[in-house]
This record gives sequence, structure tokens and C-alpha cells, in this order.
Amino acid sequence: MEKIPDQEKIRFRIPGDARYLFLVRTVVTALARAVGFPDPEVDKIEIAVDEACTNVLDHAYRDVFPKPVIDLEIHSNEEAFVIDIIDRGLSFDFNAYVPPKFPDHWIKGQTRGVGLYLIQQCMDETSYEQVEENVNRFRLIKRMRNAAARADAV
Repeated sequence: MEKIPDQEKIRFRIPGDARYLFLVRTVVTALARAVGFPDPEVDKIEIAVDEACTNVLDHAYRDVFPKPVIDLEIHSNEEAFVIDIIDRGLSFDFNAYVPPKFPDHWIKGQTRGVGLYLIQQCMDETSYEQVEENVNRFRLIKRMRNAAARADAV
């Protein structure tokens, strides 16, 4: 994927409070529609970004008061729509994640632990890295060609 010039990235910051997640959903869905994603794909992007930000608040920031801000950087090109979620909390070992086994997960009464699985099902690609001490980036990518092919199949 080609590098996007910084001036073409959309950047915004929200307080580390779930009350502001509606702003994230509003901006992300508007941008996804603006670049041409069909509604079912916009919905998936919205779910993934909301869940990722909620995970930051619930996990990365769980023992931090006051909770730091969450930064988002969004850009797109003819290949992909990319959302970077940047937090200043605890990092985790993304590569050690093991998705839950369904339906056993539900049968055992477990109602948590499916967020990352859901994000990965909604997006075409995800990656996570600690970019510096106490700064983490979770990258969500939705490919443009995959979205167009799925829209044609509907």
C-alpha cells in the first residue's frame, strides 16, 4: 500500500470516556460512506472501530485515572481504508490472541472475550504494535476491492 501524505490523513482526538464514542462512530461512518463503501461494509467498519475503542477504555486504560485520550488517524486510497487507533495505556500480546471457540464459549456462560474476534471478522486486516513506551497503535484495514466485490454479491 502506498504511503499517504500526512496532510491527507484525518486526525482527531477524543477524551478517554465512552460518552465520546458516538463522535468516533459518526466520523468513521461518514468517511467510509464518502469513499464509497456500501452500507453493510460501513456497518462492519463502525462495529470494529467502536469495539476497538471500547477495548482501549476497558483494558488498556483499566487502571489509569484519569483515562488518557484516544487518537484516531484515518486515511484511504484506491486500495484501502485505514483506521489507526492510538492509545497511551497497557499493551498486550496481539500475536498470542486465541479466538474463542463457538458455541462452547457461549455454552460455558462466557459473555466477554469476543471483541478482538469480532473486530477481525469485520475488517480485512488488523495489526497491533507498541510504537513507543505506553503508546500503542491498533490498525484496522478494509480493502476497497473486497468491499466492492461483497457489495456486488448482495
